[in-house]
Amino acid sequence: MKFFDMLKMGVFPVLVLCVFVLTACAVRTPVKQTSSVEASKNLKYENIIFKVFNAKPGIKGHVSPHEALAECKISAMSYLDVKGIFKRVEKDTGKSYDEPCLYVDVTLTDLRILSNTARFWAGVFAGRSNMNLNVKLTASGGSLIAEKDLVGAPNAWGSVWSSSDEDLPKNMGYLLGDFIISNATR
Repeated sequence: MKFFDMLKMGVFPVLVLCVFVLTACAVRTPVKQTSSVEASKNLKYENIIFKVFNAKPGIKGHVSPHEALAECKISAMSYLDVKGIFKRVEKDTGKSYDEPCLYVDVTLTDLRILSNTARFWAGVFAGRSNMNLNVKLTASGGSLIAEKDLVGAPNAWGSVWSSSDEDLPKNMGYLLGDFIISNATR
């Protein structure tokens, strides 16, 4: 009986320690959350124009940087459309607008999305996925309104049990949308 008591006393603290060490926290750039009603009342820019998203050279991985950026852009545009705050949310076509415009310029600075195979075989020990974006918001005249590095890195432990690795570009689009909304108001 004493052996099992000693085993409990030795194993339990080690298991608790492992849970805290192995469960890395999710990381996300804090962005001010603005309600749709509040944003539409204090709107400074009526049009959101997305320029071409670019990736820094040398970014490789199991997911193409261009695929990740395309998914991020589509997600951000549809997120802003659903909010119904702006007159237009569209890709840059070169045409001019009468209303004030906010131009969105994004550069992918880092990308690591773990494959399902890596996540299956290594689990939490494969580490976490991450996606880093440098976002510049400029006005129609070219003046810089805001610039920020947005970082998304889902919890490695949670990624074992969900699809948060594969959903990272889409979720970064939502984060980008919130950043745009928070800077498009007065």
